[in-house]
Amino acid sequence: MIAFSFTGEGFSFVRGIISPIFADKLSNRMNFSSKAYFLLAAIVLLAFSLRVYNLDKHGIFYDEKASVLISQGMAMEGNSQKNCFNTPNKNTFTPKEFWADKSLEDYYDSIRRSDIGNSPFYYVLLHNWINIFGISDFSARFLSVLFSCAIIILLFFFIKEHFGNVILALLASFLMAIEPFFIAYSQQVRNYSMSFFLALLATYIFLKIIKNQELGVKSNKLFLFYGILSGLCLLSHFLTATVFMAHGLYVLIFVRNWQTWLRLALAVSIGGVMFGYWILFGGGNYTFKTLDYQAKIYYKEAHSVPNPHAGYIDPATVPNVAKKSLPILTDLFIVSNGLAGTVAGKKSFALALMLALVGIFLLRKYHNERKNIWLLGWIGLMVLASMFAFKTMIWQYLEVMNCGILLFLLFKYWNSKDKSISNQQLWFFVIITFLPTFFLILMTFKNGHTFGLTQRYSGFSFPYSIILVSIALLQAQKSLELGKFIVWAIFGVHLMLVSQTIKEVLNDSSLKYNYRDKPRAENPYPKIAENLKKMYQTGDTIIYPSYTKEVYQSDVYTKNIKRSVLDAQYVNLYLPKDAEYVQTINPKEKDKVFIKKQNGSLIEVFDLMGDTYRY
Repeated sequence: MIAFSFTGEGFSFVRGIISPIFADKLSNRMNFSSKAYFLLAAIVLLAFSLRVYNLDKHGIFYDEKASVLISQGMAMEGNSQKNCFNTPNKNTFTPKEFWADKSLEDYYDSIRRSDIGNSPFYYVLLHNWINIFGISDFSARFLSVLFSCAIIILLFFFIKEHFGNVILALLASFLMAIEPFFIAYSQQVRNYSMSFFLALLATYIFLKIIKNQELGVKSNKLFLFYGILSGLCLLSHFLTATVFMAHGLYVLIFVRNWQTWLRLALAVSIGGVMFGYWILFGGGNYTFKTLDYQAKIYYKEAHSVPNPHAGYIDPATVPNVAKKSLPILTDLFIVSNGLAGTVAGKKSFALALMLALVGIFLLRKYHNERKNIWLLGWIGLMVLASMFAFKTMIWQYLEVMNCGILLFLLFKYWNSKDKSISNQQLWFFVIITFLPTFFLILMTFKNGHTFGLTQRYSGFSFPYSIILVSIALLQAQKSLELGKFIVWAIFGVHLMLVSQTIKEVLNDSSLKYNYRDKPRAENPYPKIAENLKKMYQTGDTIIYPSYTKEVYQSDVYTKNIKRSVLDAQYVNLYLPKDAEYVQTINPKEKDKVFIKKQNGSLIEVFDLMGDTYRY
């Protein structure tokens, strides 16, 4: 079993990553040699191990099921499978009919109805991936694992290409490997890991173009590649548009070459044409209508009295938006991950913030004293104050104060002359770190409700926040003679707390990342299919339940459905494609799958027990 706490072997690995930092400080004496690539391989191996651990232990949930169905050209509730579920006077169907060849319009319809027309590029890849490697939970999720590991490798070469600092590249790669957000979304059959990878690749190419233009190097192929990437990003997730907004804002502020402006605009227009075709003529032709419909439903729910979804869908008031935005912003930085949810009490938080400000003042005033005696004295005061004032969650408050130190160190790096990253590039990282979240906040106020204000929709920012954190940590090594040990020690303790979050994610019990605190069991539908294959005999009829329940009706296509075919769809995904099993649906049965024998007797195959196995 893999150990997921940073003790014992875990700390040995961390020391393996950190020790070069203490040896080389912020310099680049360790060049991009075989040693650096060996450490990168070790980091990727760690990331891979975390991402495949328990990969299929917990069954795919509703959105993942939608992804699998869409990839096969099947709309949820069967609209694109009229030969099975919507033929008048026809009440039975077979797996062979279920798996009948699908037309291009069937695929468009499935994306339109089951994912508002979003992510067609991901579904193309997933369709072919499943055709090659199978439809098991492990196989379907493994595609996201590969993209999540690829992001780490890409980040390493991103920093190598643009900043040439191997220590920064290794530290940032390590932090991305253990970032709970990336681990959680690598274990989902969803577009997120691929979208994050494509967005980072687009930014890599964008900065390469800017660099080449400054050096007078021709970049025609890069412009073309950037344009195609912009289209693929938008066809992976609509909100990758915020990444290109950040690119555009950077160009508007810092680039003064009008030819660069023009050529970038022409490049992005390639993506615009790709996206426009999808919206006008493909499966995205109802996207904006669906979004408008959903916005009205969520607004109505948020402002209803009583509100059945309070805390999840609330009116977009300043207090509500601030309450929901704070954990998004703190969790964006691994050094403050989880603090918004654990630091409680306004007075205690104010005291921690005040001590942090005092620390920044002392650092600013005495940072040139190499022994940093003032810092050590202040740290001691912090610890004593924490023990007496906070009583509980002492480490969390120390982390708040440590974040203050790191923020100061980032500013110190910003103002230094001996650095590998220019101020313009630092500004770019700040813009692209915060703009996606600020865009979500703006849209939240515009729509009047807080649904959609969630971390995964601004996850494109994580690589850049990780770079900023890595810069600050390395600056501690350079600027603080003695205080660096304290900064790193507090951060080390924080990593142990992060490891507990990782453990929750892998055990499927993190409300923040898994959307639940009670772990799911394994996917029941392959087991049902396996039992049916063993038990079915010619002349039998398989009877599926029809499970419908009252929820807020955000899906315009299935809001008034009287008979659900989802359970039948999920089971048939795992039945032989050429089987002739006779199957039907009983609208009056809610939970149990039966085999009806020729003599009329019923054999219970599985009881889904309401929401117990329907994730």
